[in-house]
Amino acid sequence: MQHSRQRTELKAFLRTRRAALAPEAVGLPRGGRRLTPGLRREEVAALAEVGLTWYTWLEQGRAINVSAAALARIARALQLDATDEAYLFALAGLARAEPVRNHVLLPPTVQGVLDLYQAPAFVLDPVFDVLACNALAERLYRFGECRGRFAANHLWNAFMNPARRRLYEPCFEPGLLNLLGIFRVNQAAHPDDPRFETLIEALGAASPEFPALWRRHYTAPLTAWSGHFRHPEFGEVRLHSNRFPLRDADGTASGATAFFFVPEDAATATSFARIARRLQHAGEAEPELA
Repeated sequence: MQHSRQRTELKAFLRTRRAALAPEAVGLPRGGRRLTPGLRREEVAALAEVGLTWYTWLEQGRAINVSAAALARIARALQLDATDEAYLFALAGLARAEPVRNHVLLPPTVQGVLDLYQAPAFVLDPVFDVLACNALAERLYRFGECRGRFAANHLWNAFMNPARRRLYEPCFEPGLLNLLGIFRVNQAAHPDDPRFETLIEALGAASPEFPALWRRHYTAPLTAWSGHFRHPEFGEVRLHSNRFPLRDADGTASGATAFFFVPEDAATATSFARIARRLQHAGEAEPELA
């Protein structure tokens, strides 16, 4: 663990997960004099079969040697899911199997794939800046209407753009937690990219909701997520958000993620088709350039 920010996050992450795990969940009695929420450090160390002093140093964020085997036992002791375990390994510097670039260069064919898709689709870089989108995604999110330093950032707009907040209103907190969970995993995999800290500090200062949600240390995998939006033009939208990691043209992991929306019900499918036809007709009506 060479990066102080990773050590700080590892300390907070382990403490949060330890406090959230009830003794009864791991077969331990609660007892009448337990003052610590969740498990004690010595209980985690015993369950993981590691030394108490070593685990204490790990949880304190000290720069110590960490093996994959010991970390896996800690993950099992804390009953971490696969995403949390991957995040733990990334914080400890044991999960970056291949280099990842901080600045993404999308192959030109990606935009063509997005344009062919008959529902909203877009691509975010690791820090959630919008790299590409199709016409339906632009109509849904109005990416081009935002202004300011973080105008192109999907996470910033989720918290700070009033129109985006109204869009997310039916499931504001679950939706924001899901985005934050993916963002947090991305941050652990990109410890040298200063844009993460810049955005986190800006959101912490500007958004009343962000600090409390960020302190939950929630992580989320790149699996499908069901969302419910309310849009003045699309209407009530229920969808599955499918996410796929992208690679550069040379096969290097880019860190970018493609989001493809799939209608969850007939009403949403009809809405997407209606807006798609409207956009197509608007495009056909445009005069040709001389």
